[in-house]
Amino acid sequence: MLQQAEQRAYQLAGRQAGYITRRQAIASGMSADAVMRRIRGNHWTRVKAGLYLIPGFDLTWRGQLLAATAALGAVVSHESAAELHRLPGVKREVKAVTVRTRTTNRFPNVIVHQSTDLSSGYIIEIEGLPATDVVRTITDLAATLGTRTIGRLVDHVVVNKLAPLDAFITIVGDLSRRGKPGMKTMHQVLELRSGEVFLGDSELELFVLRCFVRWGFPEPILQYSLPWRTPRRGRADFAFPELRLIIEVDGRKWHTTMDAFEEDRLRDNLAQLAGWRVIRITYRMLIDRPEEVRRMVAQALAA
Repeated sequence: MLQQAEQRAYQLAGRQAGYITRRQAIASGMSADAVMRRIRGNHWTRVKAGLYLIPGFDLTWRGQLLAATAALGAVVSHESAAELHRLPGVKREVKAVTVRTRTTNRFPNVIVHQSTDLSSGYIIEIEGLPATDVVRTITDLAATLGTRTIGRLVDHVVVNKLAPLDAFITIVGDLSRRGKPGMKTMHQVLELRSGEVFLGDSELELFVLRCFVRWGFPEPILQYSLPWRTPRRGRADFAFPELRLIIEVDGRKWHTTMDAFEEDRLRDNLAQLAGWRVIRITYRMLIDRPEEVRRMVAQALAA
């Protein structure tokens, strides 16, 4: 019985470059005492608590990644995922995985990243390995690679129809947060390719305020609480209450989802029913046609 259990454990270790966890060994039918005897007899090498290496196996790149993902509950990511996706211009033979917890994890000869935003929607299986999909992989690499390299990777994926550009715009919308590594690089790459500008709310408000000051306009109230009853609590980007004028500014493409589109129209209708006027401008208008925007806002203020 023990021989069969140990054989199953060895077969499993063989698929994991010789590595096996204590939990896997016991699940194969070995007892805790049998595992300890293998360690005391130097048949197995203790790598860390709960992780052992059985000598005699070929420690291949794929095998070590398989072992790391099995032992840590990790996902192949970064350069390793890029190699699985056959992306050009990324360093080869790097062994990197990502765990989805805040705890410290280590694995021999493998770089272990940590992420609290790695949802199952970003994970696929490639050659029997759990790995980040191509869009998430490039987004992760943006933390360490420059805009030129990331731009080439995005172009490669889009041109070869591995993923649409909108998929990158969506993931940046999902993952952008203050201090998120790589987001500035992704913004720069996507701005150039989509014609959209990825500014945070505070950055966008400051830019618009500078335009108003340069044009000699009065200063609006920022994030003005809507004074009428709405199905949801809401705020206007800019408001001139004495003129019953609201100005909404959109600087990000992912604001134009269907849900956001419907919500914006509902808000506009409610504003008009309450006797307010609404003007919608985009960041791209401010960049490409600033004089038209100036005249439009000036006319609204004069009215």
